[in-house]
Amino acid sequence: MSVTLVHTGISHTRTEYCIWEALNQAWPKASTIARFGTGFSSEQSPDFTQSNLIISTSLEAAASVQCNADQLHLCYLEPRSSNQSPINQQLVNSLTEVEFVVPTKTIQNLNRDRFTSFVKPPVDTDFFCSGSEKRSSFYLLIVDGEWSAEDQLAVDACKELKLSLSIIGIAEEQLPANLQKEPHVEIIGPVDDQMLREQYRLCSGVICPRDVDFDLSAIEAQSCGTPVVIYANCEAAKSVVCFEQHGLGSGIYFEEKSVLSIVSALQELELRPQRCQAVIGWCCAAQYSYQQFQISFNKAITKEITYRLKTVKQPVQVQDQQDEGPPEQRSAA
Repeated sequence: MSVTLVHTGISHTRTEYCIWEALNQAWPKASTIARFGTGFSSEQSPDFTQSNLIISTSLEAAASVQCNADQLHLCYLEPRSSNQSPINQQLVNSLTEVEFVVPTKTIQNLNRDRFTSFVKPPVDTDFFCSGSEKRSSFYLLIVDGEWSAEDQLAVDACKELKLSLSIIGIAEEQLPANLQKEPHVEIIGPVDDQMLREQYRLCSGVICPRDVDFDLSAIEAQSCGTPVVIYANCEAAKSVVCFEQHGLGSGIYFEEKSVLSIVSALQELELRPQRCQAVIGWCCAAQYSYQQFQISFNKAITKEITYRLKTVKQPVQVQDQQDEGPPEQRSAA
């Protein structure tokens, strides 16, 4: 089977690169068409004629593809779409030859008629794994994108408890100026994956304050055996087992978007860290491994092929029944 992967690089988030890497590992011999910028060059029209399967990683990438009736085109939507930029429903409706695979239930619920296949986002759980380092008394905040009011809540909660907080993923000049004066806050900035893994292994916990469908840092942290403090009323929280609810778990929920609520969760984790079990976190993260992603994606492909075969056979069966006459005549024959 000839496969082409199409990518436009429109968001440049870490999640986007995880998706791209997982797809390339699943189809290492696939042709790849990548444009890291605003879109495809008008001077060079990609040729998809030799591909049996086309996989695109955004609506913009999908719109650039012209495929034939005998080709299967699947578009895997990035999870951030449901939270930070609304999905362009008009564009979805215009892509009549595209079948969508979605990474979260929230996105799927937006349009169940079109978004029929669900595959959890991929995370490199082989790389992000626990180590032998002894944990230190600081918490970690990963910022993938712009600074938000929710991120500030995490800072204020640590300040209230006089807990050390390290901020990773965002440059110092993109942060509020007053953060540089906070004695308990360390601004590390953007780092490579190896440095990030080291910080996961060293910290007391990772705070995930944003109301999102999917939080990459929550999965990576659990894969490293690190406790997660996460907002309860978001879909991303379903990836974390709360020890307050289950006795043992991989992290703890805070119920409200407030400093007081995060403070309460951090206090509980500080009092009972032993209730967060690394093996539970690893089990939670394993559902998002590249291997599981590939299995689930292959099931989505099989599902679509099966559906197409059924729709092709149905008109033939109807025609056969018409040729044979009414059911009672067929029985008599």
